[in-house]
Amino acid sequence: MNNKKISIDIIRDIKQAQSAWKKISPNESIYDDWDFRYCFYKYFNYPLRFYAGYDNGELAGLLALQYNSELKRLEFFGGSFMEDNHVFIKKGPANRSGWYEEYIPRFYEDVNEPSRLEDICDASSFESSFDVFEYKYAADLTGLRNIDEYLAKYFKAKGRNAIKKKVRFIETLKPVIIENNYEDLDLLIELNKKRFGKESSFHKPFRHEIYHDLLNINLDIKMLTFIINGTKEAVTFGIKYKNTFIGINGGAREEAHRDLGTYITVKKIEKAIESGADKYDAGIEDLGWKENWHFKKIPQRIFINE
Repeated sequence: MNNKKISIDIIRDIKQAQSAWKKISPNESIYDDWDFRYCFYKYFNYPLRFYAGYDNGELAGLLALQYNSELKRLEFFGGSFMEDNHVFIKKGPANRSGWYEEYIPRFYEDVNEPSRLEDICDASSFESSFDVFEYKYAADLTGLRNIDEYLAKYFKAKGRNAIKKKVRFIETLKPVIIENNYEDLDLLIELNKKRFGKESSFHKPFRHEIYHDLLNINLDIKMLTFIINGTKEAVTFGIKYKNTFIGINGGAREEAHRDLGTYITVKKIEKAIESGADKYDAGIEDLGWKENWHFKKIPQRIFINE
């Protein structure tokens, strides 16, 4: 099939965009989910540029973009928080794997406005040829039944013992873990801003509202609140999406004991395994801990049109 046969129209209407997205999204990742992305879009309401490709009148692919009027360029629908971006392509017949992949270059070729498309995953051979922009981190949990099996898989004896020692110390403080106390979301935001200062993503416009909206759509939220001596020391926010546990964000008191971070990571991985996830998606940037926990580096690529 010659990819020149495909015709591409630009969808600018939100209802039409939603219909096309839901028709062709693979829904393999949280970032393929319309409701999740829409939470990050609706307060900005940037003009849409959904490049919809049609093969003989049938939707065959979709490159979902928006025009960021502040930065004056195209970006992926949902903005900079989105990861694992890619062209959605209709799956071909089972006996012709990748049948529609030859269409993918056409979508990028048709982008005729200034654009900076970040965090593109290796969903196709064409997209995997783009330059690496940054890395995201994920751990394979397949077949693991508990945290001990995780530690045995990824750490040598010395590393395992060091982690267990830190966990044992925190346990002497008799921590209490509360699950899904949504009222603690505001505390998470406050702690994150204090801990990371100007670098906290919660200084971005509407980020408070977006996170509260995430609580009200059909997602499997996994919040953990860590209490020691009656004080809420940390709050984490995760989502289980299909077989993946996504660590979205968190916050901890600056004065919390240094070993609490290790304890929190252990408990988040335990929660992921307990939930039946076969992957822990820790998102972009190492942040000083992900490589130490032997999470795999996964390239996120970039396409620029100036």
